[in-house]
Amino acid sequence: MRLPRLSLLLAAAVLGGCTLPNPYSTSPAPVTPATPDTQPAAPVVQPPLRPTPPPVIELPEPPVATPLPEARSPNLDRLADGLAARLRNSGVINEVNGVVLLDEIRNQAGSPVDTRGLTERLQANLAGSLRFVDGSRVSGLRQQLAYQGGRADMAALVRLGRQSGADYLLSSSLGRSGSGFSLQGQLMELASGEVLWSDSVSGR
Repeated sequence: MRLPRLSLLLAAAVLGGCTLPNPYSTSPAPVTPATPDTQPAAPVVQPPLRPTPPPVIELPEPPVATPLPEARSPNLDRLADGLAARLRNSGVINEVNGVVLLDEIRNQAGSPVDTRGLTERLQANLAGSLRFVDGSRVSGLRQQLAYQGGRADMAALVRLGRQSGADYLLSSSLGRSGSGFSLQGQLMELASGEVLWSDSVSGR
């Protein structure tokens, strides 16, 4: 009878030394945070965007223009002589009472032409019928007009004529007429802006 009693006492002593948590306690059970095994991945850095270059547009090659033949001086001399004869034979030239500004012939023919020599020939043909402004004075006024940014249009020529003391403006232009050339001229009264005479001659 003593052995079983002794066993019960030993079991009670062992159990009495152990403490078990109270399942009805209000304090939460201790929680140990979990330690992650891996480090967080580094953020991916995107390369900076480069501007897209504009598209290259290839333009077609311009057509090669065929150069026009150089004008022959004898043919153009005959045109200057013919235009001067038309003006001399007109009744208008008898009404010109004043000084005339002769503008250099404008080359609109597309070929290299000595327009200065052609203008001098035209003036020589009309020297006996008209009085022209001194060439050196006109040259100086032309340089002044170019310095002021003036253009060689009709308004600029009218201003040039008035500044030079001219009363009339004789202007002309050389152009193409079929396979040949045409020389057109006109005489303007600067005070009124009226075109007193206009005519043209053509030839090869």
